[in-house]
Amino acid sequence: MMPGRISNWLRGEGEASLDQLRAARDAAEAANEAKTRFLANVAHEIRSPLNAIYGYAQLIERGEGRDALAAARVIRRSAEHLAHLVEGLLDIAQVEGGAMTLTREAIRFPEFLDQLVAMLDLQAQAKGLALVLERPERLPEFVHADPERLRQVLINLLANAIKFTDAGSVTLKVDYRNELATFTVIDTGIGIAPEDAERIFAPFERVGGPAAERPGVGLGLAITQALVHIMGGEIRLDSTPGQGSRFTVRLMLSQPLSPPSEPAPEAGAVTGYVGRERWVLLVDDDAEHLAVVRGLLEPLGFQVSTASDADTALALAAQSQPDLVLCDVALGDDNGWEVAAQLRRRHGAALRIVML
Repeated sequence: MMPGRISNWLRGEGEASLDQLRAARDAAEAANEAKTRFLANVAHEIRSPLNAIYGYAQLIERGEGRDALAAARVIRRSAEHLAHLVEGLLDIAQVEGGAMTLTREAIRFPEFLDQLVAMLDLQAQAKGLALVLERPERLPEFVHADPERLRQVLINLLANAIKFTDAGSVTLKVDYRNELATFTVIDTGIGIAPEDAERIFAPFERVGGPAAERPGVGLGLAITQALVHIMGGEIRLDSTPGQGSRFTVRLMLSQPLSPPSEPAPEAGAVTGYVGRERWVLLVDDDAEHLAVVRGLLEPLGFQVSTASDADTALALAAQSQPDLVLCDVALGDDNGWEVAAQLRRRHGAALRIVML
């Protein structure tokens, strides 16, 4: 190779390397901006309900709340909001970490659809909307699916449709052919602009205009799309601003070769227990957790003792000889596992210990 050609070749290689470095730098900066925006959105979504809980709790504590029932409702709604946020973040973490697993159960397909619509009917009625289920007369009685994840997908889509529809109807249309199930959620709501069609499937992304003023954490559609893909299906959006949206999900749901055996009937509400009086020792350094669990167990007839540290727990166990110990893993400066080991050595295999 001639010297001139060598220098040109080296220059070309160097420029290519610089281009690759610039591309890598741009990708890293974009990822960092996305992470920063994601964390800012999480902080905002957590801060608002926490402020409501903290503020109303202070008013009640000082005896200044005029309507304790209204305050309790705000606190409950704020807690539900936080719980949904945490569940959504855990779902996304499981998806991204490859840790989410699916079950394969035989479910009663028509009954599953009826129950799904019944769950959301009151929510639709509260907004004056008609919630409609359209399905063919002949559907297979049983199909194989993960009922929890399939329910989560359809509830996310239907709840979103109800949220962004102020008048008219929300329809769940179901079709089934050759083991391919097609679920279409159709609304007469505000619709989605073409430039927002892809963005709404990203975590914490919210479409502009009036939709941005509606409650929500912006995780539902991101989780829905991820779940559909994990189940081997596809999801498609067709929407016209001002006229409504149509989300279509296609999934392979095979039919069992023979009808499954009938499940055992569901147990009723627990009101107590049979036999001698039972003692339970609760070990937790969080006083509120102790109060909640104690409030659940004592009405059932259990005798409950509580301890917030290792020494108190061991002393109470020696005094009351509990039948069951519920022990927190992290006890401030103490280790719950060490407490459990000492209890086991002192009281033997008969003592039941549950680590929390």
